[in-house]
Amino acid sequence: MGTTRQQVAGTVWALVIAGGLAACTKAPDKAAAAPAASIDRTRLLAVDNDPGAWLTTGRDFGKTHYSPLDSINEQTVSRLGFAWQLETGTNRGMEATPIVIDGVMYTSGVAGRVYALDAASGKVLWQFEPQINGKALRGSCCDMVNRGVAVWQGKVYVAAIDGVLYALDAASGKELWRADTVDDKQRGYSVTGAPEIAGKVVVIGNGGSEFDARGYVTAYDLETGKQAWRFYVVPGDPKKPFEHPELEMAAKTWDPDWPFEMGGGGTPWDALVYDPELNLLYVGTGNAAPWNRKVRSPKGGDNLYLASILAINPDTGRLAWHYQEVPGEQWDYTSTQPIVLSTLKLGGVDRKVLMHAPKNGFFYVLDRASGELLSAEKYAVANWATHVDMKTGRPVEDKAVADYGDGKPKLVFPSPRGAHNWNPMSYSPKTGLVYIPTIHGGALFANPPGKSPYLPGRFNTQVLNGFSFMLANPESLPPALRPLADKKFLATQPEVAHSAALKAWDPVNHKFLWTVPRSSFMDHAGVLSTAGGLVVQGGLDGFLRVYRDTDGQLLKEIEVGTAIVAAPATYTVNGVQYIAVTAGSGGGGWSTWLPQNIAFRKGNANRILAFRLDGAATPVPPDLPPPGPIPEPPPQKGTPADIKAGEGIFAANCRGCHTNTWPAPLPDLRRTTAATHAIIKDIVLKGALQVRGMPRFDDVLSERDVEQVQAYLLSLAHSAYAGQQAKPAAGLQQGHL
Repeated sequence: MGTTRQQVAGTVWALVIAGGLAACTKAPDKAAAAPAASIDRTRLLAVDNDPGAWLTTGRDFGKTHYSPLDSINEQTVSRLGFAWQLETGTNRGMEATPIVIDGVMYTSGVAGRVYALDAASGKVLWQFEPQINGKALRGSCCDMVNRGVAVWQGKVYVAAIDGVLYALDAASGKELWRADTVDDKQRGYSVTGAPEIAGKVVVIGNGGSEFDARGYVTAYDLETGKQAWRFYVVPGDPKKPFEHPELEMAAKTWDPDWPFEMGGGGTPWDALVYDPELNLLYVGTGNAAPWNRKVRSPKGGDNLYLASILAINPDTGRLAWHYQEVPGEQWDYTSTQPIVLSTLKLGGVDRKVLMHAPKNGFFYVLDRASGELLSAEKYAVANWATHVDMKTGRPVEDKAVADYGDGKPKLVFPSPRGAHNWNPMSYSPKTGLVYIPTIHGGALFANPPGKSPYLPGRFNTQVLNGFSFMLANPESLPPALRPLADKKFLATQPEVAHSAALKAWDPVNHKFLWTVPRSSFMDHAGVLSTAGGLVVQGGLDGFLRVYRDTDGQLLKEIEVGTAIVAAPATYTVNGVQYIAVTAGSGGGGWSTWLPQNIAFRKGNANRILAFRLDGAATPVPPDLPPPGPIPEPPPQKGTPADIKAGEGIFAANCRGCHTNTWPAPLPDLRRTTAATHAIIKDIVLKGALQVRGMPRFDDVLSERDVEQVQAYLLSLAHSAYAGQQAKPAAGLQQGHL
């Protein structure tokens, strides 16, 4: 069962300021006596008459991340300061954009926690903590994050990382119903996205295409939690009947003998958007599982519905139309990046459009009623395809450059990080621009020497790969990738160093108007734009920055001392405009903090922060204390053969999270105490630390395996102790969350 705590979660610092405030001149806030989470179809469609509210994770049904509020503007933003904060007591990624309705903020945190706060003071009204199945944590590639809640007619919906969908009472946080959305517990599924309300149902997808997941979206009755329908993205076992008619067409685009046990992928882990005007649910689908299409579908084919946009009738679960952005996907080019719905004037005609900037580096504009492709232009360096043929709608793949199935290594742009990842972009109808947190960088791909063994629920891409910046040190690469470091070859290629930038893109004229470089290639936080002429974005370096929307001029920066990767929201309470953001480093690459990440210096204590005009100085966390010496470890156990075997088991099961470095999000296991070593089997096999985020492995590891891992860890500890390595800060030894 999940648990609800009222008025006790975390620590709140509030600032109350009297007088001198610039008030919003739009419609007044709703009365305080309104029922909790009073939102329905009528209110959502009239959101522009309710400017002080932020009704969805993207404010409106189109998820534009644009607000008509203008009290905080180019003239007043210099007065922006701290209003309040909530310290959540966790230390992993914070990716949600808050929802604010009638003065109450609803948002999510690590693994699917939910917080209901007084949006003016930060006071905790209630907090919900799901009880997580620790085994599910092994099926998450990219941290225990959660990208938000859905709020509708007095209920708050959230999906926990283990795939359980909850409906909570918005007034109290009490659990009303739950539904386990995972259909196969042996596969590597996780859920990190926000649910989407679509008519009479709430819809959620899943992740896991780096493992062996078969992607699908599922709809549940809003009131009862009963499953209404499920749409599978890719076919399943060819010996079994198709679960729904669309899979019969999809199966024709796959090798009939494809290894279905590897899942196929297509997991829709984000990008769910519902259009109440057209009654269509748009779903962005994920990458292939495994990545390598020579292994996945040796006889070729588009492999529907990988890397596609699906338009589904939420009343029936049937497909209205689809558009595949990357046929035969093999580079981790997901189409799960945020989808934005709006209206553009194209050729003198107003068109209801869907805008999408997925990983693959092309910016798509589609008619969202019919699926007609209206434009597809590169917004980043992308050499995998020369262009998109507007007659066929298909990308023209440059196989000589990008198809590593020919046996030669390839340098491909963008990398699996994408030209744009999950971090929300923002469309401003005021400027007509889309503000995109972009990434530049390439990746190295090659077929492995042989087919890797398939292990259920384990990481499984069937490809050798690395990032292009690794070419600076080719000896660190597998031999098959080293030819790509040839200097003559690199002289003909795009820049191999990775970088990030905030860019303003004109979706009608297909060009950038301005670019602001970021501090690190991993620094690409979500974006907010407003009628005040502002673009707001946080940073991995621990700053919140405000830019002028027309030219990218920096107008204000606030040091917060915590990394920000999420998109901010803005709202009003009693006429006062606030900007709020969740703060905490996480997502892809979460297990290592680079020096450019403020967490490297100050740790990663998660916070929810709010700002207002005439606010105070923002509290900044202190630097981490210097590490002390490695403590003397317990006596060595096991033989040299045990240590060697333990190293392999650790690499296959543990190293993706435990880097055994300092500083880092998780404990340095070289420093494990004798008391913890004494219960290591309880931790690994019985889930003794599941509550703190440590998965259990009893279904894949034996007691003998754990003993060998322990022997390996003790050997590391003794080596480190002998060399007097550094000891981590005490706060980082307290657990996973």
